[in-house]
Amino acid sequence: MNKNTYTGSKLQNHFTAYLLEFIKGRRYAFLDRKIKRADTEELLENIEQMEARVVIEELLEERNREQLLLQEAEGKYPEWNKMSDEHLVAAIYLLSDEERKLIYQHVFEERTFKEMSRLNGLSEDRCKGIYYYAIKKIRKMMGGRR
Repeated sequence: MNKNTYTGSKLQNHFTAYLLEFIKGRRYAFLDRKIKRADTEELLENIEQMEARVVIEELLEERNREQLLLQEAEGKYPEWNKMSDEHLVAAIYLLSDEERKLIYQHVFEERTFKEMSRLNGLSEDRCKGIYYYAIKKIRKMMGGRR
């Protein structure tokens, strides 16, 4: 008998090769599922952290908004102090309280005239009239400058 002559079962070799490939495929599938599961868990953790940050940011924004509303109720309009155009600030301070309040609500709080009318107990047209008249007064006080 020659050393190069094979005496094993051909069928057994095919089955062994099939079994090895099957096991290798199952191992890859298992590892893929494990990696996908880990990626999914990591994404879920990231989403939870982002949601927590969003909630904190919303709470801070709400707190700042409440502080601004309290200052506004006291007659202090903080954004006006930050304006760089001194002529504009001086012109705004020469307006009546009602005109200033409506300008503040429309410009800084970005409220609609409908919301402003509801808040101030005025008709929508009256709010528009006061607002646009105040804008006209500001322009006149600034010497037509825009």
